Order: sequence, then C-alpha cells, then structure tokens
Amino acid sequence: MAVVPAGERRDQRGTWSGFSNAFSHAFEMAAVTVLFVLFGLWIDGRFGTRPLFTVVLGLLAVIGLAARAYYTYLAQVEREEEGKPWLHKNP
Repeated sequence: MAVVPAGERRDQRGTWSGFSNAFSHAFEMAAVTVLFVLFGLWIDGRFGTRPLFTVVLGLLAVIGLAARAYYTYLAQVEREEEGKPWLHKNP
C-alpha cells in the first residue's frame, strides 16, 4: 500500500465527487425510466392497450429526465460563473 501525500488526496477529492455525482445521475435516470416503463406495462396489462402506456410513459420519463438534466446543468453553470471577470460589462 503506497502512501499518498495529503495534497494529492485533496486534488482528487473533486474527481471522486464528480464520479459520485455522475453515478447517482445515471442510476436515477435508469431507475426512473424502468419504473415508468414497468408502470406502463402494468396499466397496459390491466386495460389491454399494450404497448400504448408503456411507450408513452417511457418517452415521458426520458423527456422529463432530459429536461431536468438540462436545466440543472444550466443552473450549475450559472452558479459556477457567478462573479467571474468575463461576465462584467465594460463601461
């Protein structure tokens, strides 16, 4: 087992945090889509409308998750760029 200097661990903390965030977002996207599709299959089974609700709810989940990811990304970029010098207008 190699000893890692404390400075290197601190530099890697952001990287591991990024991996953690990416994994949680990927899991959320997959789990929500699967749940919506399974709910659509259940509705289709009850009413005999296969594959109407499965497709509609699957697409609704994908579109909703994509919109949420897009707006979350825009908010994150806005927070990161707050107070940056390139945002100030020259008089």
